[in-house]
Amino acid sequence: MPRSQAKKPVPESQNTDTSDTVRDPAVDKVSRALSTQIHAFRTAAGIPSGSLAKMAGISHSMLSRIEKGTATPSIETLTKIANALGKPVSRFFVDQSERHDCAFVPAGEGVTVDREGSSFGHIYRLVGHVLSGNLNVEPYIVTLDENSKPWSTHQTTGIQFLHVLEGRMQYRYATRIYDLKPGDSLLFDPNAAHGPEVIESVPVRFLAVFFNIREYS
Repeated sequence: MPRSQAKKPVPESQNTDTSDTVRDPAVDKVSRALSTQIHAFRTAAGIPSGSLAKMAGISHSMLSRIEKGTATPSIETLTKIANALGKPVSRFFVDQSERHDCAFVPAGEGVTVDREGSSFGHIYRLVGHVLSGNLNVEPYIVTLDENSKPWSTHQTTGIQFLHVLEGRMQYRYATRIYDLKPGDSLLFDPNAAHGPEVIESVPVRFLAVFFNIREYS
């Protein structure tokens, strides 16, 4: 979690390269990459730029220039920003534009995975996975058969997407019940109790995609 304690700003000249001289193109590239990462982490955490500047102990105008790529922060300043965001400094140097994650799973294949719902007879077949970056994505084909039991009290974190491929079921989300049939979809915050309340016909097959932010130590 980002730290909320404000720090006393230090002179900007001690923390960044704000020279008006022409900079090395390699330095500009690093500055742009850092600006993109810092801005992305800040907005993802829902922290206003002014608040992050106070938490990191730098001026608001300096953070603005860093996020625009017009100022290059020192390691000391980067460390303060990283600590305020609750991220390791190394996360700022992951070039998202150079990532090319791709997972291909042929029809009918995948890896059967044991999850909490497995004890209720729910069968989870993992059909892909994001291998790097800060977003964890797990798509499953979930099958409910004659041995499966309803389970509508599950709670977890992140975001979940569900799309019905076959069969019918009544699916609970919090206090609501949805009568789901092939082609129906749900996108929801899984912190609330959810899951199949009534299995109306078998087999039921649906795509369930789990999204979570990876935690880095």
